[in-house]
Parts: sequence; C-alpha cells; structure tokens
Amino acid sequence: MMRDLIEQIKKTVVFLGRLDEQQRADLMATGFLIRIENVFHLVTAKHVVINPKTGKPTDEGLCVFFNLKTGGIGYRKLDDIKRQWNVQWLFHQRNDVDVAMIPFGLDPEQDDVLTIPDELFLSIDRVYELYDIFFLSYQPGLQASNRITPVVRSGSVSIVNEDKSLYIDGAAFPGNSGSPVFLKPSPIRFDKRGITIGSDLLGGKFIGIIGEYLPYREVAVSVQTGRPRVVFEENTGLSRVWSADLVREIMESPVAKKQLQKLESLQKS
Repeated sequence: MMRDLIEQIKKTVVFLGRLDEQQRADLMATGFLIRIENVFHLVTAKHVVINPKTGKPTDEGLCVFFNLKTGGIGYRKLDDIKRQWNVQWLFHQRNDVDVAMIPFGLDPEQDDVLTIPDELFLSIDRVYELYDIFFLSYQPGLQASNRITPVVRSGSVSIVNEDKSLYIDGAAFPGNSGSPVFLKPSPIRFDKRGITIGSDLLGGKFIGIIGEYLPYREVAVSVQTGRPRVVFEENTGLSRVWSADLVREIMESPVAKKQLQKLESLQKS
C-alpha cells in the first residue's frame, strides 16, 4: 500500500529548468500539480520565479518537465502558457510566504501526471512535532535519465510555527525548493485526543512545500583589523516548510478566483 502511495505521489511532481543550447534540460527546482476548480495549477517555491532581493521575475525561459505516457520526458514553456492564457503567478498576501502557483496546461491523454487532491490537504493544526514526513524532489548530482524521477527523502517535524510554517528535521538542498511534503504512514499516531494504534488516517496527507534549508553561519574575523573577513555557511539539516494552509489560502484568494473567472470566459469565447 505504501508503495502504491509513493508511486501515485511521484506523478504529482514535476521539475523546473531551462533548455540549454543543445535543447537539453538544465534542471534547477521542483514543483508539483494541484487542481483548482478543474484547472491544473503548477506550485513551486516563490524564490524560484521571483528574485527575493529585487522582487523582479526570474521565470523567463523557464520550462516545466514531466513524464509522458508513451515514455520519455515532455515539457512546456511557462512563457507560452502565460502569453496564450494571459495568466500570472499567484502569491500569498503575506510577502514572506515562499509559495507561487500558476494555471498550467496539461494533456491527461498524453501526460503521465496526477494532481494532489483536495482531500489530501491536511491543516497545520493537525501536525505535531515528531510526526514523520517525506518529501520528493529534484536532486542535482544524480545521474540524469529519460524519466522524471524524484528522490524521496524522509525526516520529522521539529517545530510548528505560529506563522503557519514549520521546520522539519530533513536536509534540503538547492534543487529541492518547491518539493511537496507529506506525512509518513505510521502504526502509532498521537494528537490532542491521545494515542491511536493500528489504523492511520493521516499517512500520505499533504502538509506543505519546501522553501529552503536553514543555514548556520560562522564569521571569521581578522585578528589585525577586527573586521569580518570570511563567512562560512553550513546546512543545519533543518528545512522550512510552508504549510498546506498557506497553499490553500492562495487557492481561495480573490486574485485566484478572478484569474479563474477570466480563464472561464476565454474558454467560452
């Protein structure tokens, strides 16, 4: 059962990148697919498509890569979708929330993909420290293949924050940004009502999206001048996850509904 769950979840994951001069995929990040009122949407980390320092878009030439039912990898250019449908990225009203989504065209007859269904979304008030999790990502350094094959990592919830984000004890790296995070099935589950043994109704639930890892920085100071000379940065092994609640808030925002209405009008015309 766990194997079937993983195989289904894998099909919700796509990779983001650009085509090089030889028209080969130069991958850089992860995304996943959801459906809002029967319209496919791509979700990824906001910093993948917007420069965090300048606030300017960085998605020019960006492509989405996914598996085909006939074998091999297909792709679509986001520039083409934005121009054809006249759609834009959707963000949370809080500028710090590192989540972005956009309507995305797929062909269910040819594209070997699935969406994360609404019933898998789990509210953050049902997520507790020590819950085991897993996430699926593009990982630079792995040998390229002729299929989109995300790496599966596991960890546990370390902190549930008041801002509807959480930290997981699960190391994320460049390329993992935008990865969907799920609860790992467990024979023992605890919550505010107590402990249950046996049936687990929360295993496989979607709880959020990887933003970035939490760095630890150490500054080397010059003995002569007393000024900082070098900053050493390491991965602490903790990664920030933006909760499914925040993803849903974008999905249900007035801006998202307005864009859906515009798409509906275009389809009727």
